[in-house]
Amino acid sequence: MDYLVGAVSGAASGSALVWLLKGWISERLKQSIQNEYAQTLESYKTELNSKIERIRHDHQVAQLRTSLFFDHQRSAFAALISKIGQANKEWGDLYDEGEGLLHPVPSRTQDQFESLLSEHQLFLDEDCLMALSLVTNIYEQSLPWDDGSGDEPRQRECSQLLADIGYLLPRIASIFREKIGVTSNPLHLTEVAVFSAMELVNGYNFEDAGVPPEGPLSTVRIRDAADKVSIGFENIDELLKLLRTFDKHLSKDNGWIHKAQLRVKQTLDALERSLARPSIIENARR
Repeated sequence: MDYLVGAVSGAASGSALVWLLKGWISERLKQSIQNEYAQTLESYKTELNSKIERIRHDHQVAQLRTSLFFDHQRSAFAALISKIGQANKEWGDLYDEGEGLLHPVPSRTQDQFESLLSEHQLFLDEDCLMALSLVTNIYEQSLPWDDGSGDEPRQRECSQLLADIGYLLPRIASIFREKIGVTSNPLHLTEVAVFSAMELVNGYNFEDAGVPPEGPLSTVRIRDAADKVSIGFENIDELLKLLRTFDKHLSKDNGWIHKAQLRVKQTLDALERSLARPSIIENARR
């Protein structure tokens, strides 16, 4: 009987010991898992915080760069518009009632404009460069030219060139305003691009490309910039087709006439993008 009681007591003690041991092991495992989970969680939190900090830093750097870029861009726009306006005034002051404007753009002001353009070119997109290339081209057209006769270079009458700058100036200012997020007339970019296209296809001689054109796109008898733009809008499909043909033709020449090729590409790109805006053509024809 004592043996039986001892056996039962031993079994009960063993069971209790096993139960206690299981509980201890379970608790240790639970603590171990909790510690491992806490360590893993802490590691994830540290890594996440590091990534967040890195993203925040990159965002701050990007914001700073964007801010500096737009600050410089605004300064560039203001300086360029101001210089074009100054050049127009100084040039216009040379007009003579009897002779007209037999003077090129004042060289000092032209040099200052070209210096500004070179300085700020990095901050100007293709639309701005396309528009400003028209100003540069008009200034170049105003310079005396050699007719090959051996005489002194001849000076053309520049009243129309001055008027062309007057047409472009408010439209270029509008393009600049749009670039910095100020409300402007979206038609102005299209008008400048159409004027650029008309000047390009009528300003070179590439018979294989159909340049200069005959028929309605010819500006032989057209002087006023607004009239050229109006004709361009009235024949916009033909103008686009001719400009694309001209672009392909220049691309085959291995870049030997790089300036024209660049201007044609900039103008074609600006024209196609601006014409994709709703109601541009309808607004232009009103």
